[in-house]
Amino acid sequence: MKEIKSTLSNIVDPRFNDELYGFDKIEKMFLNVIRNKKLSNAYIFYGIKGVGKATFAFRLARFILNDDKKFENKLFTSKDNKVFKSVSSLNHPDFILIDGNNGVTKTISTDLLKTIQSSTYKTSIESKYKVIIIDSIDDITKSSSTNTLLKSLEDSPKNCIFLIIAHSIFKVPKTIQSRCQKIYFNPINNEKFKNWFMQSKFIDDKNADTILGLSNGSLGKAIEIINTRNFIYICDQVGEIIKKIEEINNDDIEKLFLMYADNEINIENFLLIIQFQISK
Repeated sequence: MKEIKSTLSNIVDPRFNDELYGFDKIEKMFLNVIRNKKLSNAYIFYGIKGVGKATFAFRLARFILNDDKKFENKLFTSKDNKVFKSVSSLNHPDFILIDGNNGVTKTISTDLLKTIQSSTYKTSIESKYKVIIIDSIDDITKSSSTNTLLKSLEDSPKNCIFLIIAHSIFKVPKTIQSRCQKIYFNPINNEKFKNWFMQSKFIDDKNADTILGLSNGSLGKAIEIINTRNFIYICDQVGEIIKKIEEINNDDIEKLFLMYADNEINIENFLLIIQFQISK
């Protein structure tokens, strides 16, 4: 089990993931853009959380920074490639990752964004480009931070490429949107999901439909469900209680919330389970 969880963890983390599911059209579009040297200064990748936006951003960043790239059918960079290794370890001199994983609150501060301004005008060292990933703009909560990002977008040179992750495009200020090309990442359809499940061998076939329904087209959410102890068991138990909702008593209600209290599941996922079972 430990070996499976380790493999799944590597799939979840976009820095180490060399695989991509379900975005062939977007990949081909960027291949043509790069081949024709028509990269825009900034892109917003938007769609539901966990669908693969950051995975694609890292995949694209590695390809852009690799001066020995091969224009085949994919934006693929081998894990043995030095660019892959230096980007995944965050040691590439022409790559910057701005995220909210500061160990306290998941926010991107103004000071953190200011590091972009001090770096973008420096001469690139190993590549023709500099690439900056912001994951995610949803974690920028202060107007001062938004203004700092806006100034960076306005002032950065053409060889500086911003790849901005957004889980909700409606929360992105119009001033930021107007300076970026927006790329929508739609939820992965069930057929592709099922193919991944069959190939992965990480789940029992009997649980496939449940995980499909709970994940709503998000591979990240599906893997989170697989990695969470007792998730499917709790989902089944909640389903049994929901079935007799008209006859529910205090003991059933207590049992329901004890399942949340006694297991490694957060409130967001517990409510997701209840919503899923009610909607069946």
